[in-house]
Amino acid sequence: MSERTEVSFDAALMMALRADAQKELDELPTPAQLKERYPDTSRWDARLQAALHKRRPMLKRVLVAALTLVILTLGALAVSADFRKTVYTMIQKFLPIEMQLTYQVDGEPLEQLPNGYSDYYVPDGFERDCEQEFESAENFLHVYSSKGSGKGYTVRCSIIQPGQQSSFDNEHTTYENVKVGDADATLGTSVEKNGDTVYILSWEQRGISNTIMGNISQDEIARIAENIF
Repeated sequence: MSERTEVSFDAALMMALRADAQKELDELPTPAQLKERYPDTSRWDARLQAALHKRRPMLKRVLVAALTLVILTLGALAVSADFRKTVYTMIQKFLPIEMQLTYQVDGEPLEQLPNGYSDYYVPDGFERDCEQEFESAENFLHVYSSKGSGKGYTVRCSIIQPGQQSSFDNEHTTYENVKVGDADATLGTSVEKNGDTVYILSWEQRGISNTIMGNISQDEIARIAENIF
């Protein structure tokens, strides 16, 4: 059973940064290993203490400047798609739990999807299941299946709004960074109990969140994505 956690964007960022730092610390040599490699460091200790004594005011200014830069960066970029993608990548890489990430959107979100915005490529043998789908001015979910094959996929597109959530299941899914046209995207891969490989492709573009999920080939997933506009 996977652990499920709901956190804010800032909390998720801090968790990811802490996990990243811990990973780096875990890769450092232990005190015993350092002592074995460098048995006599007395001269280093003396030089280090002298350097810290001389440079303490400068070090303090550097730390203040670094913290100020972090605060300014968070304030300026916490709502940008590129920064969200960086945080997603860190979470996917270092936090092996199921998580929902909530973020805010800078500026005014779209009021509705662009006129005619839809998916325009359907693989051979697949039919749209109108009974399971929904559509509105702000979002849609299209469901497709291939009779007798057990294959199917969904396409979901929605305008990005404040408070929107993104979910990650690192316990059962492996993520990698890919491209959909010029947009950065995340491709998740998992295996169902019956052995089928399931892909989930997600990306943001022009204020719209797009997701394709199904147990069809990765090439077909990519082709569907390229024909959403």
